[in-house]
Amino acid sequence: MGIKENFSQAMKDFINPQASSTPEGGQQEKDVTDYMKETEESMPSVPVKPQTDSAAQDAAKQAAAQEAARQEAARQAAAQEAARQAAARQAAAQEAARQAAAQEAARQAAAQEAARQAAAQEAARQAAARQAAQTSVGTPARSMPETTVISKNTLIDGNIRSFANMQIDGNIKGNVETTKNVSVNGKIVGNITCDNAKLNSSSIQGNINLKGQVLMASDSMLIGDLSSQIASLNGKIKGNLNVSGKVQLDKDSVVFGDIKASSIAISDGAIVQGYVSTTYLSNDERSNIFPESIAIGE
Repeated sequence: MGIKENFSQAMKDFINPQASSTPEGGQQEKDVTDYMKETEESMPSVPVKPQTDSAAQDAAKQAAAQEAARQEAARQAAAQEAARQAAARQAAAQEAARQAAAQEAARQAAAQEAARQAAAQEAARQAAARQAAQTSVGTPARSMPETTVISKNTLIDGNIRSFANMQIDGNIKGNVETTKNVSVNGKIVGNITCDNAKLNSSSIQGNINLKGQVLMASDSMLIGDLSSQIASLNGKIKGNLNVSGKVQLDKDSVVFGDIKASSIAISDGAIVQGYVSTTYLSNDERSNIFPESIAIGE
């Protein structure tokens, strides 16, 4: 017997306790049953959803909530990263501004230092100029050394004597004598007597007698004897050399004649054809170097 039948029977017994024993009990049970059926048919039916649908909805809600939470966390992380990048950019901009300010300060300091040094130099120059002006007041100007110049296109036929320096660029046929220095760039046929001599691109036929030193370039030539205190030679000489000091023969020098000097230095390439003597020694000095005989003791 189902639930409905039990409920109907219970209602019948409640309404009419004797109905179940009377012959008319079947009609009364029928009325109650019909009443119940009509009541059930008149009541709206409520569909009963399975329990599984509610669990799925709850799971979906939880998943949606978790997704929303994840998206919110992602948004917060993106916001934090953007804030970090903005802070980094701001820090970089501040560092660039600081470096630019430091460079500008260094440039200004360098400019100020340069201006200060320039001002100091200008002040020193002006002070030197004032001192020079004060020193020159009442002091006669010093004259330049007097020099006799014989130009390149000049030809002199005769002897020359002077008490000044001489620069000979032309040609002279005669003796040249001065108490000063002589610089020869031309041609001389005659003797030269002076203090010091410098021979460049020169050709000389005659003897040279100097108190000091002679400097002879590779493009110079002397046909005659040379006497001086010091000789630095790189030219061509056909004659004897009598030097009280040192003789330096450079690589392009050529000497056809005897050389007598206190000391001599000959560079590789120099040519000497003649006797070379460095014996400025007295007999006593020579005996001190070499004994008369070598004695062998017992």
